[in-house]
Amino acid sequence: MDQELEPVVGNINIKKRTITKKTPNQARGGSNSVNNLSFSTRYTNSFSNSTIPSSFIKRPANIRRQIKRSRWNLVYLIRRINWLHTTIILFLPIVGSIVSLLFQVPITENTLRFTIFYYFLTSLCVTSGYHRLWAHRSFEATKVLSLIYAVFGAATGLGSIKKWVARHRAHHRYTDTERDPHNARRSLIYSHMGWMIFKPNLKISSSITELLKSDDLSNDAIINWQEQNYIILFVLTSMIIPAAVAGYFWNDYKGGLLYSGIIRCMLNQQTSFTGNSLCHYVGTQPYDDKKTPRNNWFLTFLTFGEGFQNFHHNFPNDYRIGIHWYEFDLTRFQIEILYKIGLIKSIKKNTNDAINQCIIQQNQKILDRHRAKLNWGVPIKELPIISENEFKRLVKTSSRALLIISGVVHDVTPIINTHPGGSQLVRASIGKDATTAFEGGVYAHSNAAHNLLATMRVAIIYGFHIQNPSNQLKIATIRNSPSATAGAA
Repeated sequence: MDQELEPVVGNINIKKRTITKKTPNQARGGSNSVNNLSFSTRYTNSFSNSTIPSSFIKRPANIRRQIKRSRWNLVYLIRRINWLHTTIILFLPIVGSIVSLLFQVPITENTLRFTIFYYFLTSLCVTSGYHRLWAHRSFEATKVLSLIYAVFGAATGLGSIKKWVARHRAHHRYTDTERDPHNARRSLIYSHMGWMIFKPNLKISSSITELLKSDDLSNDAIINWQEQNYIILFVLTSMIIPAAVAGYFWNDYKGGLLYSGIIRCMLNQQTSFTGNSLCHYVGTQPYDDKKTPRNNWFLTFLTFGEGFQNFHHNFPNDYRIGIHWYEFDLTRFQIEILYKIGLIKSIKKNTNDAINQCIIQQNQKILDRHRAKLNWGVPIKELPIISENEFKRLVKTSSRALLIISGVVHDVTPIINTHPGGSQLVRASIGKDATTAFEGGVYAHSNAAHNLLATMRVAIIYGFHIQNPSNQLKIATIRNSPSATAGAA
């Protein structure tokens, strides 16, 4: 909940320091300077002649509130609470659970079946409608289907389409930053439901506000209608309809209200929240690991396909959550069925090549990390360069076992007595070019042998390798010292 502080007109106390606005006369070259001017480096660098830009002179009351935001007292917490969301997310489920326990309201077989059906219906209205239709425009739906999504999506208590979509788009645009409405880096609890319980700070509010003005949201008649009637739709679809259906058909008004209404609504919310919280903490990252989104097989069953967040954040406009048939995505199956019967006009999906490219790049990144932890010997470009005459002189004067393979001088002293082919074979190649023998003339060595040999590099023979970018080869001389040669290895 960090927010930027802004200097204001007059004197205010910030950690016992005073900020004073300069008068017009002083700004034109007066001798007096700003008293005790103290800003962060980025503010100081942006000011010329110690003047304060007019854009910084505004809302003193907001600044004072921000300065005191670290004082997490009871009054501050109460002011930060979003009471509408808190009532729907916390109070209603708690009250419903207490009532069902105190009055021992039974859940009949018919009520249980209807609750499951209604849970599937309302959940899919969010995953298909709120998320993939309106937030990402993954497909085009008929007005009838859009109206169904809007009406029964309100039954989940997750907010209106317009606000939900704006928050979700801000989440994608500013993932894992201070402008992310449910930033997973803040905490697991905050990313799960804290962002709904507490009002957003100024940074988050601004990121949401700018997206609320999107043309596709402002010009959609169904979205605007639901926005205006959201509370009515929520009460109607989340309480009245479940109670009325259960009461009219099998005389279970209480069970319909509690289980098909309130408890079902709580399950909608909590499973939906896991996509913002647990799916950013637990799971795999086969497409990209720069940010927190992950693929979670277990959660994708609970959320009807919303658990594969790593795929979704890389391909947000794709109506699927993966390219394999075994990747469970009930929302995808529903979209494909509705597409075949004509309720959905078109669907969007990324090519397999684009998806596989991300998989290969991520696999390469993981391999590079493992590779960096291993000893691959001195890199070729860092080896000294010597002439053939210098190499011959070193062979004669040094006690080290030096030989050439592929233009690189190797010190094989450590393996003479342990070489599988015998020490005599190695000694026969000392002072010579053993490339043919090593690469298959005598024995085609394995990868393990090549890797071991790489750790024994000590120099490059002049003329065997490309010159450096400056086209100036630096001839290095290895001193005629066994210890120096051994150190190079």
